[in-house]
Order: sequence, then structure tokens, then C-alpha cells
Amino acid sequence: MEEFLNLELFTLRPEYIKIIVFIWRIIKCTLLLFITIKFFRWALNKFYCKIVSKIESNERKQQILTLKTIICHTSEFIIFAIYIASMLFIFGIDIKPFLATAGVVGIAVGFGAKRFVEDIISGIIILIEGQIRVGDYVEIQGMSGTVEKITLPLITVRSDKTGAICFIRCGYIDTIINHTMNYSYAFFAFDVAYKEDIEHVTETLKKCFNKLIADNEFKKYILQDIEIFGLDEFKESSLCVKCRIKTQPKGQWIIRRTFNKIVKEEFEKENIEIPFNQLVVISAD
Repeated sequence: MEEFLNLELFTLRPEYIKIIVFIWRIIKCTLLLFITIKFFRWALNKFYCKIVSKIESNERKQQILTLKTIICHTSEFIIFAIYIASMLFIFGIDIKPFLATAGVVGIAVGFGAKRFVEDIISGIIILIEGQIRVGDYVEIQGMSGTVEKITLPLITVRSDKTGAICFIRCGYIDTIINHTMNYSYAFFAFDVAYKEDIEHVTETLKKCFNKLIADNEFKKYILQDIEIFGLDEFKESSLCVKCRIKTQPKGQWIIRRTFNKIVKEEFEKENIEIPFNQLVVISAD
């Protein structure tokens, strides 16, 4: 064994030793890359799970997941860039000219990518502040629909009317109207004839609300009792009575449709007239 070591190891030529060291440095750098990425992903996932375990809202969880994905991809890109720089150093390539060139190119690209940078910064602000979340119903730049995807430069919204997908650049967003943040309101305006007693109409609306919450299918959407504002407006041929019901996010539409149906039925039972335009034709004969 000693003779083998003396012959095979200790009599290696210097160039062979350099090759072995060179290969070892490449392997070591590559292993360090994978270990660093694995450790970073593990730490980020553990931190994410710790935060999510304290949150009940699925929308908020989705927002944090989006932010986590962006942080993960950005960090991995930086780690990989450091790996490339290390590999160039191992191969004996001076990276200073590359850094200088990258700086000049970065400045040139920066002027051309001004809008892209604005989109990125605006996207970060939107995500951090939680202005919208995946699944929210929003109005952005004249487009209304459900948010399907959020990235730093773009927000993807699907129209509720046509099903069309709209890609909205974050840098162009001035105003966001979120209809499903924390809670919503189902708003109602009922027109009744001038001859009707407003107190009677109010009591009938309360009766309709009690009938609504008696059904567990709809009760789960309701957060508070009905708010009846009373007689709100004198119209040309009717009185306008307004009210609203506070609901869970996205629950306003089903509550609105169901409550309208119940009110229609109860108004007919209570002989409360709902005015509508009529055309009277008088024959000359």
C-alpha cells in the first residue's frame, strides 16, 4: 500500500495537481450553490408557514404566497449571479471588465426600461400594502372583474361580463376600487307609491330581512342587521326608501338577488304598490 501511495500519489506531476484542485474548486462552488439555494428555500418556507399559521383569511394567505414567490425568485437570481462570478474567477477570467460593461449597459437599459422599473416599484407597493388580493372583485383603469394573478409588473383581471382577460401594468394604476375588502354592502332602493305608509313599508322590509336570515344558506353571508335609512327621495311618481345589508366579501350579490325576491313577494302580500310606467291609449271612437 505504501509503495502504491509513493508511486501513484506523491509522484504526481504539478500540472495534474493543478487540474485536481481546479476540478475540486468547481465542484465545491457548485455544491455550495445548491446547498445555499436549498437552505434559503427551507428557511423561507419555514418563515412563510409560521406567518400563515396565524392568518385565517385565504386571500391574505394568497397575497403572502405571491410575495414569497417573488422574494424566492429574486434571491435565487442574485445567488446564481454570485455563482457565475465565482466560476469566472476560478477560470481565471477577470470580472472587472464585465462589471464595467454591465454598469454601462445597466445605465442604457435603465433609460429604456423606465416604465418597467415604475411597474416593479408600483407592484411592490400594491403587494406590501395589500390593496388587492387574488380573488378580489375590483375596478382598475375602467376595467372591472376578478383578480386572477398578481405579479410585480402586471395585474391580471378577468371581466365578469365577457370573461375576457385584461393585463394591467402596475405603473399605470392611479385608482383601485376593491369591492371585496374585509366586507361588502348589499344596497337597495325601493320605489313605492305615494299612498303607501312609510312605517308600514319599513316594517315589511324588517320582516323580509328576518325571513332572509332564517335560512342558514344566506345567514352565513350576513354580518349585521339591516340598516333602513327610511324615506330618502321624492320622485316624480314614487317615494324612494333605501336600506343596506352588511355582508361577507363577495356575499353582496347573492344577498341582493335573494332579498329582492323576498321583498317582491312580501310587497304583493301586503298590497304595497310598486309604481311602474303605464301607457294609456284612448280610442277616438
